[in-house]
Amino acid sequence: MDQSAGLIGVDDSKPLPPARDEKGREVFYDIDTIVTGVPRDGRDTVPPEWLKRQPKPTPDPRQRVYKETKAIPPLPKAPEPRVDRPPDPQRVRAEVRECKNDNDPGEIVEGYYDVRDGQVYVWTVEHGARPLGHAPVRLGDDPAVVARRLLRDKVGRGGFWHRLH
Repeated sequence: MDQSAGLIGVDDSKPLPPARDEKGREVFYDIDTIVTGVPRDGRDTVPPEWLKRQPKPTPDPRQRVYKETKAIPPLPKAPEPRVDRPPDPQRVRAEVRECKNDNDPGEIVEGYYDVRDGQVYVWTVEHGARPLGHAPVRLGDDPAVVARRLLRDKVGRGGFWHRLH
């Protein structure tokens, strides 16, 4: 059976060359030009109109006229941080580290707390009075216990570098 039978654009008078050589590689007899878009020296010519085009000259920046600019307004000043002092502070102490032996007395932290609107607000006395936070207190809860827990959690000397034992 003829291999080229029914193919459009194939000359039926010439036999088709083998598609592969003895090593199994494809063989092409009629090679057309492959256009890659990259010009090659000696092979491709540059159109003359390309040589006539020149880039626009760069203006001298010393002769440039700049628009009038406004001065940048100063930044607004940040408001002073307001620290509320407790109206009726109660003193609270919390043990942060237990006593290990006679040479290690342990550690306690001191602070103040106040109860307002169902919340216990806690302040510390270390490095000046600064608020630590607040926690809800329910009916029947002891506000001093809630304040101790909050003080221990916020000021306690735990963390990555603390002594384990």
